[in-house]
Amino acid sequence: MLTNATTVLDRFPLMGIVLSLIILCCTVLSIAYGAGQPYFTDSLQLILQALSQWSLEPITPLLEIRIPRTIAAVSVGLALAISGVILQNLLKNPLADSGLIGINSGASLAIVLAIVLQMDTFGLFFWAVIGALVSALLVFAISPRQMTDQSSLTRLVLAGLAITSTFQGFMAAILLSFQNGLDDYRFWVLGSLNRVDIQYLSLALILMAIGLIIAILVIRPLGLSLVGDQLANSLGLNTKLLDAFCILAVVLLTGSAVALTGPIAFLGLIAPYFARAIGAQSIQKQLIYSGLFGMLLLLMADIIARAVVQPFEAPVSILLALLGAPILIWMVRQNNLQNIIQAEK
Repeated sequence: MLTNATTVLDRFPLMGIVLSLIILCCTVLSIAYGAGQPYFTDSLQLILQALSQWSLEPITPLLEIRIPRTIAAVSVGLALAISGVILQNLLKNPLADSGLIGINSGASLAIVLAIVLQMDTFGLFFWAVIGALVSALLVFAISPRQMTDQSSLTRLVLAGLAITSTFQGFMAAILLSFQNGLDDYRFWVLGSLNRVDIQYLSLALILMAIGLIIAILVIRPLGLSLVGDQLANSLGLNTKLLDAFCILAVVLLTGSAVALTGPIAFLGLIAPYFARAIGAQSIQKQLIYSGLFGMLLLLMADIIARAVVQPFEAPVSILLALLGAPILIWMVRQNNLQNIIQAEK
């Protein structure tokens, strides 16, 4: 199956361009389509009205709500997908996802503390990154560096479950003790894009850009480290320093994404899975195609979320969970993990 997918990718080198064009179409649709004003023609009329009046007032909903929301969908989708690629190759485990192994929960706990303490935007994002860092270090300490058998897989899943359950227990205790943050938490924890704040978005984009730059810089050394730590060290690669920078990239990408939209699970699992499914075997191709799939999936999920329960909106996290959970179950039940790992090498 993977061999056929590789052939498809080789025969169609424009796959990335095709995905990019689909993303562009979804971006336009996301800006034009809204739950309260669902029709594309309505948005087009607003744009024509703004042009005829030489005024931005008619398109204020587009500028203040839909464009920031669309930018958030693209950036968060990219961030979570890239963090998934780094985690899966760092832990040498295709099930590594920031939501599945507890990193999102660490960021969520920190954000709950920030909400209760009524911190400003900078404080909220700062503690989100710290929470993600603590979770990542716990996962990195508990999980085996290489998945060699089913017990290693079980160990990773159980470690993520334990970390998530522990942090959720702390969150429940905090919210029961401090009711002032409960309403904000109820909305935020759903994982949605329908209340993206410009100030939050600006800071999130800065942190994501830093995380993305680090990810691009470490991706080639990370690919070399897949041959094994001992051989990598013999090639002059400092694996401990590499691990540190990989973790830094993951926590910046994940922490800022969770702070902006709430916890969105499975995207870091689904996007790399689709990238491998079309034959992206090298880690560089996985980074590119996972990023494209991450942006596309979150954009599509957000558009569908506005359409399924008109005039209300469904959280995008629910839609991605409906897609990601069957993929996760399939990967475990088919016991096909070793084939996936071999395809990555």
